[in-house]
Amino acid sequence: MIEIIHHYEPLPCPTAPLTAAAKSVYRREGVSAGRSTTVILCSDYFIRKLNRQYRKKDKATDVLSFHIGDDDLLGEVYISLQRAAVQARRYGVSYEDELKRLLVHGLLHLMGYDHIKPADRSAMEERERIYL
Repeated sequence: MIEIIHHYEPLPCPTAPLTAAAKSVYRREGVSAGRSTTVILCSDYFIRKLNRQYRKKDKATDVLSFHIGDDDLLGEVYISLQRAAVQARRYGVSYEDELKRLLVHGLLHLMGYDHIKPADRSAMEERERIYL
């Protein structure tokens, strides 16, 4: 279901809580247990390269999602551990909670949620609150 790849060793990877959060999203969103998602926990440098290549934005971001959409693989979610640590301090939450928030956000993108229009943003934020 969820494969977590830890590519940035200076910061920890709380695998169990992330896996539990992902399972909750999958179950409640009705995603087949046979579909998987790969979660790559990376650095600002790595996610900036992806953001520049795929979104033409030359800056680090906290989370990127890439929908694959085949029968087995739902997609990939990239999370910058460095951004997560900075945002956790900024928002006054734990590092683990911020990682879970970013994972849920990324998974919801894979399931078709977006936040470009205000109404869509509200719907996506409501779904995030349910899982967090």
